[in-house]
Amino acid sequence: MPFWTYMLHCRGGYLYVGHTDDLDRRIGDHRSGLIAGFTADHLPVEMVWSDEFRTRDEAKEAERKLKGWSRAKKLALIRGDWARISALARKQGGASTSSARTGSGEAMVQTNTARPELVEGLPFTLQPHPDHPPAQVTAIRARIKCSEPHWLQLRWSLEGTADLVVPPFAGKGRADGLWQTTCFELFVRPPGSEGYAEFNLSPSERWAAYDFTGYRAGMAARPMPRDPDCTLRRGRNSAIFDAAIPLAALTPPPWDVALTAVIEEAGGHKSYWAMQHPDGKADFHHPACFAGTLAAPEAP
Repeated sequence: MPFWTYMLHCRGGYLYVGHTDDLDRRIGDHRSGLIAGFTADHLPVEMVWSDEFRTRDEAKEAERKLKGWSRAKKLALIRGDWARISALARKQGGASTSSARTGSGEAMVQTNTARPELVEGLPFTLQPHPDHPPAQVTAIRARIKCSEPHWLQLRWSLEGTADLVVPPFAGKGRADGLWQTTCFELFVRPPGSEGYAEFNLSPSERWAAYDFTGYRAGMAARPMPRDPDCTLRRGRNSAIFDAAIPLAALTPPPWDVALTAVIEEAGGHKSYWAMQHPDGKADFHHPACFAGTLAAPEAP
């Protein structure tokens, strides 16, 4: 019988480590808030790493050791960056590690910010605004990467898209009002800044980019060195929207980030999805929606 050690990314930027003999059930219970305690109080949660072991004792030992790893070391493990793990182990005066089965630590490590850190390339679940539930769409997950030398890469994965309304192909070019139908959006601001940038990315291949000096204030077109790329791939009941924004259009991270989506379905039914919503009406510009922090690249 196999056993697993796993790591969850929780609201508030915490990393939670546990072990189980039924990974799918356990993660489902965490996500549903059925496991009373820390994770139920810090929803939503995402599983960001797991490993399989032959015995419960081995899984418990891996859990115990992982709890002692620094946050940087845990994030390197999530990314599979063993060179970084080894460098951090040497920096901390410990032995170089090549397996998650070495180390020592604590189950929850709080970040210096109230927002979760977006681990590059890992998907995060978006939530529909409660006043605007979807008709058929059941889930949207988004991810962000800036590992390419010249592009910021984004992906939104959708489930339950049989009635998704897709704007007609229009070719690359700047356009306003894209948010009036299915559209995928990114908001970025430097930490502590009131000003931010908004990018609207449409399956039609049209796009828009704006600068704001403050909350919905000082709106102006943001200069872009070239057109973003926008591509929608659609299956029978799912869809993937990929986009790439030239990094030259952005200041270097760290960033506060909001990943959002406007979804139109048959009959004009619209839902509004974000990592986190403010109280009251749906408003992607609200500071509460900047629910993620993308860290600056770590020094080698």
